[in-house]
Amino acid sequence: MRKRLTIIGAVFGIMVVSVVAVIFAAERYTSSSTFCTQCHIMKTAVETWKKDKHKTGSHSKIEKDVDCIECHYAPGDKMNPKVKFRGLGQLFSYIATGDKEVRKRAVVNDSSCMTAKCHPKENFFEKKIEYKTKYKTDYKGALVPFTHKTHDEKTIEGQKLRCSSCHIHQSAGRHFEVPKELCFLCHFRSAKDNEGRAKCAVCHVISKEALRAEKKEENTGENKAIPMTHQSLEKAKVACSSCHIELVMGKVEVKDDSCIECHHNPTPELMKTAKDKKKMHEEHVTKQTARCFSCHQPLEHKKSPYLDAAIRNCATCHPEPHRDQKLLIAGEGGNGTGKYPIAHDAMKTNCLGCHTKDGLDGKGRKVRVAEMKSCVECHADKELEKQAKKWKRDVSEELKAAREVEKEAISAIEEAKGKLPDSVVKKALSLLKDGQEMKASLIAGGGVHNKKYAMLLIETGLQKFESIKLELNAGNK
Repeated sequence: MRKRLTIIGAVFGIMVVSVVAVIFAAERYTSSSTFCTQCHIMKTAVETWKKDKHKTGSHSKIEKDVDCIECHYAPGDKMNPKVKFRGLGQLFSYIATGDKEVRKRAVVNDSSCMTAKCHPKENFFEKKIEYKTKYKTDYKGALVPFTHKTHDEKTIEGQKLRCSSCHIHQSAGRHFEVPKELCFLCHFRSAKDNEGRAKCAVCHVISKEALRAEKKEENTGENKAIPMTHQSLEKAKVACSSCHIELVMGKVEVKDDSCIECHHNPTPELMKTAKDKKKMHEEHVTKQTARCFSCHQPLEHKKSPYLDAAIRNCATCHPEPHRDQKLLIAGEGGNGTGKYPIAHDAMKTNCLGCHTKDGLDGKGRKVRVAEMKSCVECHADKELEKQAKKWKRDVSEELKAAREVEKEAISAIEEAKGKLPDSVVKKALSLLKDGQEMKASLIAGGGVHNKKYAMLLIETGLQKFESIKLELNAGNK
């Protein structure tokens, strides 16, 4: 009996050892990159991993391959049953659905990156790193200086930055990279040109080299010229955009309908919270490791062809082109005059409805000019062409009369200075300014764009100018 029990115990022991050995062998095998590449269709990920610094021979500090499990499982999770079952769930999902790729984006925990044998925080956190950009630069030594500590201390509201916030799998050819577009999004979004985090000197080395060759006569005598450099221009507060036009391009808003990509039926309450930047970052970035470009549109930061950008974009020099014309058509903008839009405004008739002919302006520049026959083409009334000419003539005559009254008001104010109390003169000047603003708005907007409202502006301006005389006469009493 004792012999039999010994045999049973030995067999049981062997079975236990065998099971344990199988479990450890299975754990070891399922933790290897070989297993991952066999179970999942991850050819692209494996190929980029082979080219990555985490592959043997491509990094001086790595003695062996960094397996998938080293990064994609947090330290201590290798033997965690929950993690293993999660992996089996992915396997069964793949077998059941027959998917040819892994659709869910992998998440790498920060603790996986910052282990003692990989990237301990104390070794790199304050270390100055030169980020190599893909684009060419005009300045020598313009590798972007970067420290992790600076970015860890200045995080966006509600967002906890992770290693994978910047180090991401962006393109098929690379396993890890830091796209420069991520830098642009944080540094230029809602920032003033060349101020704060958008300051050029944050990334670019301000060169001391002369920008042009010096002439001999400039370097002699008392009037010796100081070489013009980027540093001298910066000191003189010359705007970078004086030479480098349209450096930052693109929209700064969140993508339209980006919520629908994940929330298939967003409720009105959910859409209201979309304006809460802190909550959006907490829920999507901090908790769910969403990427910036899942919601935000990318910005471009590059050097434009000389002069082309400024000429192509009117708003570069004309921040509000045709503002007064638009206000006149809409029948608004005059202080205290109410709103009197022209009928074309309700019909949404745009500029090209009337400006149909190629012509020249007063400076000989090519422009689109309006033709009176456009009125006839739309309204089928030949008399309207004569009517439009009359509108233009009436506005011109009334404006001429207003100018005469304005001159009289200006002369009256000049005579009153030093004779009447300052408060009276000040009030008269205020009325003059209001009247002149009415007139300027009308002239810039072109009275024919809305004759009815143009005449009202002229009348209001006249009343302002006439009131000046009344104010000054009252001050004499």
